[in-house]
Amino acid sequence: MSTALRTGHADHASMTPGRIANAYWTEARYAAVRFVRLPALAVPTLLFPMLFYVLVGYLFGVFELSDPNAARYVFTGFATMAAITPGIFSFGIGLALEREQGLFTLKRALPMPPMAALLASTAMSVLAAVGGALVLAVAALPLGAVALSPATLTAVIALVGLGAIPFCAIGLWLGVMLSGRAAPPVVNIAYMAMIYFSGLFIPLPEAIRVVTLASPAFYLHQLMLPLAGAPGQLLGGVFNHALVLGGTTVLCLCLAARRLERAG
Repeated sequence: MSTALRTGHADHASMTPGRIANAYWTEARYAAVRFVRLPALAVPTLLFPMLFYVLVGYLFGVFELSDPNAARYVFTGFATMAAITPGIFSFGIGLALEREQGLFTLKRALPMPPMAALLASTAMSVLAAVGGALVLAVAALPLGAVALSPATLTAVIALVGLGAIPFCAIGLWLGVMLSGRAAPPVVNIAYMAMIYFSGLFIPLPEAIRVVTLASPAFYLHQLMLPLAGAPGQLLGGVFNHALVLGGTTVLCLCLAARRLERAG
């Protein structure tokens, strides 16, 4: 087992393609079961963006705005929140707890494909993000809070799914860096700071507006705005924003892999 832990996983080279596919499917199924059996994670992930959207809409009069661009800006802001939430919390807190309880070490010792657990958790986070965006749309459209065609709504929700991946990588990096006890407060602070300093819901004061460029959520939101038919600030175009999100994903994955390698 010590050899398996040093290499990351027990030897699975002798597994047939059918067994490898079954390993990926089994891990994906277990990831879905874990998500469903943790209502403390599943319910906020799916409902929090929608509930917060409805609350803000009624309290601050967002649903009464005559400017359709403002309504779309707020809707896409909460859709971005739906993309951020699953990966940050399921990886950032869930992985930290698994490491502390020894479950992560056990998984690394099992004769399974090295990427099975990571891909399964990522797929579950993407599905949860899409589910959260769908719940948000189901609440927003009947209220008349935002007007989007089916094609536009489909494009926005698809971007939510793709946009969840960088935040899974961020959560993974936090999860391998933090202990199970430290993870909940640190992840929550990082989550709230990322949302606030991205200017998702309200423009930041001019003096500190430059900090939005440090938040990956800003780039995802700006990609989402043109899809919804609202003006955005695509600094350098779509490619640059996609490049920032892709670079964030690769950087966090590399940092997480280096940390796991050093940890043995």
